[in-house]
Amino acid sequence: MDYRELAAKQHGFLLHNQLTEEEYHEAVETGFIVKPLLESDQALMKYVHYTELTTLPEYGDIADENYQEWLIAFPTIPPEERQPTPYFAGREALDKHGFLTGWSTAPFIVITPPELMPYINEEYGYTYVMDENISPDDWVLVDDIPLENIIPAMRKYYEYANMDDYEWCANMVSSAYHRGYSWDEIAWAIEPAAGIWYSSKTGKQPTNGKELLEVFFEEYTPAPRQIEQEDNPPDM
Repeated sequence: MDYRELAAKQHGFLLHNQLTEEEYHEAVETGFIVKPLLESDQALMKYVHYTELTTLPEYGDIADENYQEWLIAFPTIPPEERQPTPYFAGREALDKHGFLTGWSTAPFIVITPPELMPYINEEYGYTYVMDENISPDDWVLVDDIPLENIIPAMRKYYEYANMDDYEWCANMVSSAYHRGYSWDEIAWAIEPAAGIWYSSKTGKQPTNGKELLEVFFEEYTPAPRQIEQEDNPPDM
């Protein structure tokens, strides 16, 4: 496949090993490979080439920025060779799904097959978690980026919740509900944070996800879904 076609499939980006030296020099000479304006983006060019097809980060295309991160996580492995498919998980997945995650201490996670462990980009700040049994059911494509499914990503996020994360965690519950998830699914996702906060009404500390939902609902009652479903909130 021509390198221009590859770039078109990859939000305008190219990895260096997707070009021969001759193609690289040709792409630079013809202006197909470009230099971004921001110094912070120029620093990333040691991992990935920007091209005329790239929506440059200074112009704010978040989908392209996210896809760039996906390339940089494994800068020597083209996407079609990343098998089984590694995927963003936890807080990083939630960010890319469009959730607001605040200042959580939850790490940015990439779930990685053993075959790709030698090729991870350790300089980019991800926590790589090896999984020998990655399946297509574990992730979903969003703007061409494999992201962990929302409910397991939430559970990883809530494992790192602390007292200061209350508002973010409560708002995430509401967001998940309005995306169609059941209260049972949400309760399972938030259960790791059950012992952090106390009920303002009873003073008791929740011991499971459903009790934590009740604590959240003391201050944050989710608005009804636009299309009501047979999925009633927990008793308050």
